Order: sequence, then C-alpha cells, then structure tokens
Amino acid sequence: MPAESIPTRALVSRCCLLVVGLIGTTVVLSGVGHCVVHSHAITTFDRHVTNWVIGHRSPMLNTMMKALTWIGSWVAAAVTGGVVLVLTLTKRLANAALLVLAIAWAGEVSMVNIVKYTVDRPRPPRVLWLVNVHGASFPSGHAANATLVCTAATVVVFLVCRRRWIRTTTVVVSGVAIVTVGFSRVELGVHWTTDVLAGSLATLMWLAAVAGLIARSVPLVVPRSAGDRSGSERATD
Repeated sequence: MPAESIPTRALVSRCCLLVVGLIGTTVVLSGVGHCVVHSHAITTFDRHVTNWVIGHRSPMLNTMMKALTWIGSWVAAAVTGGVVLVLTLTKRLANAALLVLAIAWAGEVSMVNIVKYTVDRPRPPRVLWLVNVHGASFPSGHAANATLVCTAATVVVFLVCRRRWIRTTTVVVSGVAIVTVGFSRVELGVHWTTDVLAGSLATLMWLAAVAGLIARSVPLVVPRSAGDRSGSERATD
C-alpha cells in the first residue's frame, strides 16, 4: 500500500506501537544499566579501558577530541534540524520529514534522560575530566546524539541525492563520526566505555523502530515532475 494512502487509523496505531517500543527500549536499557553497575567484570573492564586510553593521551589528541565531541552535542542536533527545516521549506523534503526527525529526537532525549536518572551511574573520577559535564554517566548522551545526528544526515543525503559516491561517502563519514564521538567521551575522561556503547546501540534500536513504524509510512520527499526525475537519473549515471 503506498505511503500516501495509509489510513489515519493505521498511522495512529503505528504511533501507539512506537510509544510502546520507546517504553520497552527504555526499560531494557535501564535494566542493562543496573546490570552494568553491579557487574564486577564489566566495571573492571571499563576501568581498564579508561586507564589505557588516558595513558595514551597527548595534547594534540586532547584538542581533537574536544572539538569532535561536539558532533554529539545539542548544537549538532539543532543544526541537523535546521538543515531539514530548510529542505522542507525549499520543497526538497516533505513536511513529514521534519516531524519524523522531531519524533526521533524527542524519543532519544527522553530515553537517555530517564535511564540516566534511574541508573544514576557515577562518572569516572573528576580528576580525569578534560571537559565539564553534569548528570549521571549511563548512557552517554553524546554518543546517543551523535548516532541520531549522523543517521539523520545519512538518511537526508539518501533522500535528496542519487549519486552513489556521495551516498557511500556519507555512510563512511557518519560511521567514523559516531565511533569518534564515542571514543572522545572516554578519552576526555567523562564516560565509561559501556556508557558509550549503550547510548549508541539503544539509539539505533529506537531509530529502527521509528523507521519501520513511521518513516516508511509517510512520504518524506516531495514528488517531482517527470522532467526532474529524468534529470536525476542522468545525474546518477
């Protein structure tokens, strides 16, 4: 059934399922967090990784990580939202694209903050911090935000550009960016490794639910004329 013809009732049902999915993901992530906090083996692993990474710090690496960690900040999320807004205003993307992004972002932020509060895992010792942070450690909000921002950027590129090399480059750069932000949180001394892994993996699960239940059910791009489509096909070649 085409996305445009999906009945309102069906769309509401999918939204309800999405809410259930968000609650379920939050509960599971909270449970995982409690297991991590009370597992001697996992906490020992986290300490070993942190000690190794911090033992290999350098002034240049510190500077790079302080800069690149902003990919996972609210600033990057706001910039991504701004780009999607411009693309909707210029009719490159449908209004639904902005709504889907808002739903994805709201769910991710809610999930991360609720789990931070319920798990309340202490961060690494303050003496290790190279940047100021606040709140609990598990999961990493920066890792979650970076995953959301990079995934959204990749989807937008796939929607508005048909050139294969640009799509491939975007996927590679996005993957490297997510890993880099995760590493930066450990290198800067403000998160444990499992915080980072949990933030990224839980966000990917949430985004997969958004894609399966909502994004594929509504038109994300504005239909083009036959002339525009033929031009795009020539550009792909």
